[in-house]
Amino acid sequence: MMMRRDGPLASLLVTAGVLAAATAAGMLLRAAGLQEATVVVTYVLAVIGVALATPGGPWCLIAAALSVLSFNFFFAAPTLSLAALDPAMPGTFAVMFVVALVAGHLAARLRLQAREAEAARARTQALLDLSGRLQGCPGLDAVVGVMAAEATGLGRSLAWYATLPGGASLAPPRTYPLSPGTSVVEERAVAVRALVNRTAAGAATSSFSSASGLYLPIGGGEPPVGVMGLVPAEGVADDDLELWRSACGLAGLAADRLRALAEREEAAVRARNEQTRADLLRSISHDLRTPLTSISGNADVLLAAGDVLDSERRSTLTRAIRDDAIWLRGTVENLLTVTRLEDGGVTPQADCELVDDLVEEALRHVPADADHEVRFDAPAEPLLVHADPSLTVQAIVNLVANALAHTPAGSHVCVSAARVAQMVEICVADDGPGIPDAEKDRVFEAFRTTGGALPDGTRSVGLGLAVCRAIARAHGGTIAVRDRAPRGCVFALSLPAEEVPRV
Repeated sequence: MMMRRDGPLASLLVTAGVLAAATAAGMLLRAAGLQEATVVVTYVLAVIGVALATPGGPWCLIAAALSVLSFNFFFAAPTLSLAALDPAMPGTFAVMFVVALVAGHLAARLRLQAREAEAARARTQALLDLSGRLQGCPGLDAVVGVMAAEATGLGRSLAWYATLPGGASLAPPRTYPLSPGTSVVEERAVAVRALVNRTAAGAATSSFSSASGLYLPIGGGEPPVGVMGLVPAEGVADDDLELWRSACGLAGLAADRLRALAEREEAAVRARNEQTRADLLRSISHDLRTPLTSISGNADVLLAAGDVLDSERRSTLTRAIRDDAIWLRGTVENLLTVTRLEDGGVTPQADCELVDDLVEEALRHVPADADHEVRFDAPAEPLLVHADPSLTVQAIVNLVANALAHTPAGSHVCVSAARVAQMVEICVADDGPGIPDAEKDRVFEAFRTTGGALPDGTRSVGLGLAVCRAIARAHGGTIAVRDRAPRGCVFALSLPAEEVPRV
């Protein structure tokens, strides 16, 4: 069994050893011819040493008394006797005792202050370390996990009550016991009191003081994000309880930071939605009005003068109405698709699909264009993707239509597919003017159109590529654009691959 450094026996041995050393030093000084006052100082220093090496208090008194007796016995005439012949010695003994006692008590107080300063430094460092871990938490569950580890470090369990919507009640507790067989007593009433009063409740407080745990509200907002309980709180040192209160305050700051980030993100989403609505209204007011006006005007001409127009003129007006209607239908479909995908209103009905079938179906939906050559370079081996067929076809149609719209007459558009790791990459390449590097990261934004006019006055509201990106993300895939040598660009749509069954 080890002896405690601050136990009575250890303090007694330290006192005896220090006084013995002081006596030996005094004899050496006496032999060197120094005065008795030097020996007295040696004993005063010994008392100071005892005060620094022991818990102080009574040991300073004992050391001061023993130092006087030792000086009287070993150095005052007659030596080796407690009788003092010099009538001035009692006064010397009294002064020596008082000086040694005062010096010892001052040294003991200095030692206590040093210990308190070290304990405060350790607490501050512990809180700084805890603050760093809490600030690095990505969510509230991580904050609770860090605090559960702190509770375990105190030999206790953690009870976490999350605040329900409305802020006046709490969800059932989530407990973090010390071991799989340990249970935590549920004290919901105490936790609710802490939530309602916005102050600590339970053990070591004036509210529900008979409770097993100590419960504190977490977060300074309205309402707090929850209530955290240290269970049981009985037997925890006062310093540790105070440290736990400070730790809960840091957890509240971390929770408030996470709530502020969430609110900021929500505000940013609302701002983006408002911007999207404004862009939509601005686009509709101009781009959709033009084809509607054209349809209305051409229809009026046919109604008013259809009998007098020749067949060629009537066919021209009819084709114009049909083309405008097709463009409007495609625009509305893209608008509905991108809105539903970004709002989570549409979940892809993914299935195992053959890439060749998807591409061929998409090319059948692309309006005929005599000024461009469109071809499909089918892969040598069949490729399967895990994708929603209708959404995938729409994405490929948009990519091909985008290539046709942004390349001059006589250009070539090539659709191909290849396996890349766990994905299948469907590429639409053209030999048009290409896209500047500064625009590559922005072409997939909704309502984003190129700065220059499109060939032949082609209309575009900038939704097609945004729809492609939304469809890719909904499938867990990606879409990117890169340069094509020697000219043009390549849009690559990556979708999760399926393994081809082996017969």
